Amino acid sequence: MPELSVVIPTLNRGKLFHDTARQVLAQAYGDFDLWVIDQSDPPGRAENEALVAELADPRLRYVHVTQKGLPNARNEALARLDARLVLFLDDDVILLRPDFLAVHVAAFADPAVGGVTGRIVERSVRPNVDYVAAHLSPGGRTLTNLWGTERQELLGLKGANMSYRMEAIRQVGGFDRRYVGTALLEDTDYSWRVHRAGWKLLYEPAAELIHLSAPSGGVRVEDAVRGERWRFRSTAYFVRKHRGRRGLIPFTATFGAIALARAVRWRDPSAVGELAEAAREGVAAFSEGPDEGIPADTGR
Repeated sequence: MPELSVVIPTLNRGKLFHDTARQVLAQAYGDFDLWVIDQSDPPGRAENEALVAELADPRLRYVHVTQKGLPNARNEALARLDARLVLFLDDDVILLRPDFLAVHVAAFADPAVGGVTGRIVERSVRPNVDYVAAHLSPGGRTLTNLWGTERQELLGLKGANMSYRMEAIRQVGGFDRRYVGTALLEDTDYSWRVHRAGWKLLYEPAAELIHLSAPSGGVRVEDAVRGERWRFRSTAYFVRKHRGRRGLIPFTATFGAIALARAVRWRDPSAVGELAEAAREGVAAFSEGPDEGIPADTGR
């Protein structure tokens, strides 16, 4: 059993993913294995399988799954791995230190720490608050700033660069598959559940990487309207799940204003109704209950 399992879900990312996988395997820290959960279509799958054959690294575990979805891919990894700590990375990141993995592991020296997120330098997304954050405002806006230089506790972790203690994972279960489409907030949901279970969440700036935010592949959608629909749906689901019916009041006010602004920008009055319907879909998804189950162990 390794100390650390690194998990990279990937979907049609090609060379960007290949570069990330090579960087992980080149890390100075040695007590880890790397789980690749591939959801790629046939051409991308063939390229990824060729990479695995080329690397021929016994630490590399490759699994292809046909069901697309980031929470599902994470859960498929959790069903198979066996380590004390689990680190999730996106498939389009550049690690900035040769001891990146070691820094994540060292951050769990405090037994009260259940999850850690590292510094994320975004290529296209800029911080929208002036303090370290990765959580939602009362109105449902995503507040993000992971550019800080001081270690500190925070309320949420970011999926491109986040690790958990297996003990905390066993306590709260898997990632919620109700976050579909772009899967926005699936990482916020999970880290909030870990936090509410009594664990500390830690920001460790020394675990630093660049997130390239590739314009295609992964959970990316190229249509701005579709992207906003998924945002409205996921946020409504998160608010209803974690803040109850009362939480929908400030959400409705905030996202109602956002819908009006989008309609003006897109010069399409029907956008208000379309985005409102997406929010209703999120609330309705809550009535079906969360889907957080980790599949039965399928063998290692």
